[in-house]
Amino acid sequence: MPSRKRLLVLSAVVVAAFVVAVVVVVLRTPAAPSVTASSGTDPADLVGNEDRDVGWRTDEETVGAWVELAYPEPTAVDRVQLLGPGGGDTGATSALLTFDGGGELLVTTDDAGDASVDFPERTVSWVRVTVAGVPDGATSVALAGLTVDGSADDPPRRGSRGPVTAETSSEGSAPAAALSDGTPAEGDTGDEWTPADGDDRPWARLTWDTPREVASVQVFGPSSAGDDADVPLSGVLRFDDGSSVRVSAIASGGHEGTTIAFAPRMATAVRLELDAAAGLREFAVYDAGTTPPRWPQDGDTYAVSPQPAGTCEASSDPFVQPEPGRLTLVCPSPGSVVDGRTDVVVAADPGTAVEARVWTGGPATGTNAVDVVATAVSDGNGRALLTLDTAAAPRGPLTIRVDRASAIPDPATVGAGAPVYVQLYNRAGQDPATPDTAPEGMTLQWAEEFTGPLSVSATGAGADYAALKPDASSSGQFGDAPFADPASEAGTLTTVDDEYLRIRTQPIPSASSRDGTANVAGLLASTDVDGAGFAAQYGYFEARMLGAPGPGTWPAFWMLNTESAARPSRTAAEVDVVELYGHNTLGSCHTVHNWGAEDEVESDAGAPSCLDRNDFADWAVAWHTYGARITPDAVTFTIDGEVVATAGRLQLTSEPFFFLLNLALGGGWPVDLSATGGISDLYVDWVRVYS
Repeated sequence: MPSRKRLLVLSAVVVAAFVVAVVVVVLRTPAAPSVTASSGTDPADLVGNEDRDVGWRTDEETVGAWVELAYPEPTAVDRVQLLGPGGGDTGATSALLTFDGGGELLVTTDDAGDASVDFPERTVSWVRVTVAGVPDGATSVALAGLTVDGSADDPPRRGSRGPVTAETSSEGSAPAAALSDGTPAEGDTGDEWTPADGDDRPWARLTWDTPREVASVQVFGPSSAGDDADVPLSGVLRFDDGSSVRVSAIASGGHEGTTIAFAPRMATAVRLELDAAAGLREFAVYDAGTTPPRWPQDGDTYAVSPQPAGTCEASSDPFVQPEPGRLTLVCPSPGSVVDGRTDVVVAADPGTAVEARVWTGGPATGTNAVDVVATAVSDGNGRALLTLDTAAAPRGPLTIRVDRASAIPDPATVGAGAPVYVQLYNRAGQDPATPDTAPEGMTLQWAEEFTGPLSVSATGAGADYAALKPDASSSGQFGDAPFADPASEAGTLTTVDDEYLRIRTQPIPSASSRDGTANVAGLLASTDVDGAGFAAQYGYFEARMLGAPGPGTWPAFWMLNTESAARPSRTAAEVDVVELYGHNTLGSCHTVHNWGAEDEVESDAGAPSCLDRNDFADWAVAWHTYGARITPDAVTFTIDGEVVATAGRLQLTSEPFFFLLNLALGGGWPVDLSATGGISDLYVDWVRVYS
């Protein structure tokens, strides 16, 4: 038996331990976050409010209004609670949480404007809550309370999932299990489910036992298009958290299905409600952190290997007829392979001093990021021979800008003083670093690296991409040169060396043009012309691009909402990640358009946001990454990860958007590509989309 003295000592230790434990708990109690808002009343009253008194009300701001919580130190969070306002105030129907790590979470409220959602734990310094939906007719929005903390008793774990159960509106031709018996990555969708006779509005539902942070869905339509092939099959995804996502078109036939990425949300079920009686080959849901599989290529594809430059010297036959007072290309021809020591010849008036500039792979910021690598003076025959070592430049597509020697070279000069751009393919040099700048915490939903032959067809049928603009209200053509059908062998769309996409504009024989030639152009869309393919809601879209130079070129990376492609619509939303105009290779445009908006102010939301000088290196010579992040009501634009523009009042942001890459001509500017024989190339290293 312990002595009384030992009992006293043990008691003291227990008391001391209890005191220490209490102290530790007190020290770990997180301090209240500071609160800011986009507009309206002081949002500080939101924190800790448990009644229906309004804690924050906007000033005539609805979708896009936000509240931000900033924590005094990094804080683990796993629960969000929204408390709707009482009285006559209007609460949000949904909100998008953006965490400082880059991830997002969509939260849907009940009829009272309330929501309480547990999610996988993450450590943050701030959280922004952006209003994503409001009732029709709302002119402002209010909240009574807002909490984002670590109070979940048993938070879900990302990546943990149990078995998925499939249900259908009718048994039809096969049991519901046919919806998940395939392996799309291997080109196998297993058995096909077809609804029973009389089941005119069929649905399919996937359920699982515990909440998952879902971020994308793949749907494979019927194996045959059916009797009404002119009308794409469509539907709505309805999640058990109350949210929904429109599926504007579902691909039929035996090729790639429709992939819809969206802002992650916590759910235990998703139901696809079809707008017409049709079968489904496969239906799958994917969690945040998982990239949906790609369907293997099985149609016509296009790839080229560039040809060696051959001998290039001052006496070589010129690639184009020289013009007095102007720099023009003699040799090598556009797209030729070079490897190390390279000779380039341009035509210029006799005695003209010229300089050759290339990007050597350093930071592509500032107008001085391209280096002079060779100089020459044109001889009595008007030929300037420039010799350079391409080993100093990155491997792959290489553009050499040849200017008249000047203290202040200006690539934006047109006409007689314009530079000539020599586009080649460099087999020497080092592999360039090609980092993306996607926000941390987002899920990679689509990754096109162009490391194999390009799968494309005019309409997108039987291919990964369409070569026409998906647009239910037009022919899919625009600009001063038609987008060619890849099957015509015009050579406008192809991969090069299984590493890059090349979109080329070049002359083709044409009896209708004055000089017997006309240019064709190229476009690539991530859906077919009906809008079935890949699209993302609230996504971050990014591409790494080089070129295409020359007055009148109009390369662009942009997005459209899927409904505009699927059926004629009075309205459409367009996001121009970047539009480039060949007469000014130091500038760029970043724009949104609300086509068909009734409100003149709203329709003008997309007034061109063009930067005459964007403080980045010549985009025809240096590679750049161009990105855009769509959030409720707004878009943020980046070049090489730096924000260069923002745009608000974008409509239809809750819809999925598909992406397009194109090299068009015109865009309101005169076209003159005679210095390079009418040829100009846009190269794309990769396209990546996140949600």
